Amino acid sequence: MEDRKSILNRMYIAAIPFFLMAVFVLIKLFIIQYAEGPDLRARSQKEVIREINIQADRGNIFSSDGKLLATSMPVYDLFMDPYTVAEEDFTANISALSLELGKKFPVRSARQWETYLRMKRDAKSRYVRLGEDISFSDLQKIREFPIFNLGRYKGGLIYEQKNYRKMPLGKIAERTIGYDHLRGRTGIEGAFSSFLSGTDGVRLKQKVSKGNWKPVTDSYEIEPEDGLDVVTTIDTKIQDIVHHELLKALERFEADHGCAVVMDVKTGAIRGIANLGRTEEGTYFEKRNYAVWESTEPGSTFKLASVMIALEDGIADTNTLVDTENGLYEIYGKKIKDSNYRNGKGGYGRVTLKRAFEVSSNVGIVKLIYDNYKDEPSRFVDRLYTLGLHDPLGLAIKGEGTPLIPKPGDKNWSGITLPWMAFGYQVSFTPLQVLTLYNAVANDGTMIKPRFIESISKHGKVIQNNEVQVINPSICSKETLAKVRSMLDGVVENGTATNLQSPLVKIAGKTGTCQLNYWKRDTRDYQASFAGYFPADNPQYTCIVVVNKPNNHMGYYGSTVAGPVFKAIAENIYLDTPRDLDQPVQGFAELLGTDASNDITVTQKKVPNLKGKSGSDALSILENHGYKVKIKGNGKVIWQYPPAGSDVGNSALIELKLG
Repeated sequence: MEDRKSILNRMYIAAIPFFLMAVFVLIKLFIIQYAEGPDLRARSQKEVIREINIQADRGNIFSSDGKLLATSMPVYDLFMDPYTVAEEDFTANISALSLELGKKFPVRSARQWETYLRMKRDAKSRYVRLGEDISFSDLQKIREFPIFNLGRYKGGLIYEQKNYRKMPLGKIAERTIGYDHLRGRTGIEGAFSSFLSGTDGVRLKQKVSKGNWKPVTDSYEIEPEDGLDVVTTIDTKIQDIVHHELLKALERFEADHGCAVVMDVKTGAIRGIANLGRTEEGTYFEKRNYAVWESTEPGSTFKLASVMIALEDGIADTNTLVDTENGLYEIYGKKIKDSNYRNGKGGYGRVTLKRAFEVSSNVGIVKLIYDNYKDEPSRFVDRLYTLGLHDPLGLAIKGEGTPLIPKPGDKNWSGITLPWMAFGYQVSFTPLQVLTLYNAVANDGTMIKPRFIESISKHGKVIQNNEVQVINPSICSKETLAKVRSMLDGVVENGTATNLQSPLVKIAGKTGTCQLNYWKRDTRDYQASFAGYFPADNPQYTCIVVVNKPNNHMGYYGSTVAGPVFKAIAENIYLDTPRDLDQPVQGFAELLGTDASNDITVTQKKVPNLKGKSGSDALSILENHGYKVKIKGNGKVIWQYPPAGSDVGNSALIELKLG
């Protein structure tokens, strides 16, 4: 039998592992408590309370006349923590709360809301969704509901702010304003996102259940800094005119798509831009920014560059004779036709270069360019580069189409390239690039970059201006400039665009009719365009209108499809713009004495009765007698101020409303 000592020794030996384990546990507890403890506690706390980024309010986008084009509107998602509400408060007020929720959120009746919230409370749910995208004014009303009026924490109401982008003008200029989200960045929103975005803030939130978080306090740890505001060059009145006049033409001619742009001559500021594409249902919306993106063969509007080069090189003058023959010219088996060519007959015979330009003779312009540059085509191409037409405009808005000007030696250069370039084929430009050339002519030869932005501001204070940028200080000599401007005048006075003559404002410009996909058989799709400026004698605005694929049974020429849009835009802008009219617009004087309805005699002191007169008649009468006039609307005079018979000086301002 073992003695007592042996038994004790064996017990001690058996206890050693337990002792060592106890020591290990004590050491581990010490390490956890004092060495790893702070880090573990911090990690545990982080799992319960976390810093959450709070998105800054995005800056606003304004028009040049102070209207909101895009703004961030705060909306709220609402939740309830029913478990945090005291038992007596919940029991006493849940029916009343459910009644209000049933009115505000009728997805459930009052009885269903009460049953639902009781069930969620019993399940200890901490984050019950009530509604989403709630306005601030509605949130204020909801905070006064029973239970919720006990306060944010006692009442269990949880609300989270988010922002959505709203365009107060609706779809007008939507593609130019653009967007900035997961799908990408377009327009002004995308180009100036770094200014608009602001800096996010930080807020402490507590994890309550199933990945849901609620704010710990009402304040931010780091306040979000709102984005800067962007002031665009868009004038909302001009924008509205451009949009609706283009839309009317697209609907009338059942066109596939089109665009129209109005630019300030001196500054390059885009005052109005519309881009409309046709849906399958036959309606139109801002589908793509065609004015910036779509690069196509421009057709006859490009003849401006061709004649400018010929004049500048001295190979021709406006009175140089060109033989348009019968309207048909053949080069390397390819036929070039004038628009009046039919069954072997057409053309304009021997005419001056100015006349060939006015009637848009393809044969006349091609023969002039081809005969003088065929042996050295690079001279002609180099001149196009000198004008500054070969480079993109470098717009801040993404997606600008790249100009195409072929050069001798390119793989696609052939014997017909030069003559086809002369009348606007085998070259490619966007509408805005073509407009930039016409704007340079209107701007005394200085080519400037189109601008969409006036300034960047913060709380109404300008912190950065967008200055005018010159692309080419002089596209040609003053002599050449005067000649091409005379030719552009002639297009409207005596040429293809006589239908655009207006008693209100003198227009200068060039028609364009380009056949699309002309290399395909049985394809008769066209692009109609008109580019120019107004008033012709003192240009304030340039404008281009492009209509793609109109129903050719209804019309497809630039003069009949695009030109009238240009005229309507010019007249409406002119009517809506206050001006000093000491000098009558050319053409008004002819109206007096030629219209039997003009039976009003204007005296030095008495304002005549103009009610019932057409706007053009009333305007001509008043302006030709020295009055200054402000007109709104279209049609006939329905209101005037001062009233008829008022004693005023003959230089007074007369306001008219038409309807």
